[in-house]
Amino acid sequence: MAGKRKYIISYSGLSIGKHEYEFNLNDKFFEELDYSEIKKGDVRIDVRLNKQSSMLMLDFIVRGDVTVPCDRCGDDCKVKLKGEYQLTVKFAGGATDAPMEDDLLTLSANDGELDIAHYLYEYTILSLPAKRVHAKESDCNQDVIKKLKEVESSDAEHETDPRWELLKGLKFNN
Repeated sequence: MAGKRKYIISYSGLSIGKHEYEFNLNDKFFEELDYSEIKKGDVRIDVRLNKQSSMLMLDFIVRGDVTVPCDRCGDDCKVKLKGEYQLTVKFAGGATDAPMEDDLLTLSANDGELDIAHYLYEYTILSLPAKRVHAKESDCNQDVIKKLKEVESSDAEHETDPRWELLKGLKFNN
């Protein structure tokens, strides 16, 4: 990722205590990721880092909007993002092969830098709503909506398999 240096926090020279950072993710950030379902966006992520002697506590506050495919019609739609996440970074004595957990990262005490580009992307994705649709159905691609309604009505017209009719009469005692 070009310009990746701007997503690295150098913590070795930081004093113990709280530090704040602001990262703005734009179209270029998402375009450079081959695997991203987001191609356009304007996302602000505030990172609050609390440096302690044996660990770093990072709070990520995600706000903004991105363009993703609509779940209803497939056209691009803009959705709002909002989320808060926490990452704990612990220091090991030397090089570490400790398994990485979802919200716990173990680094060598000698590293001195933390690349958070992946976490910025990951927390942006986690902030997406479960249902990604246009605000109004009228904003959707009307040709697709029309076709969906045709398919839905043809499904409703199909006769139910008579074998299932027998099951409707079953009653269960709880």
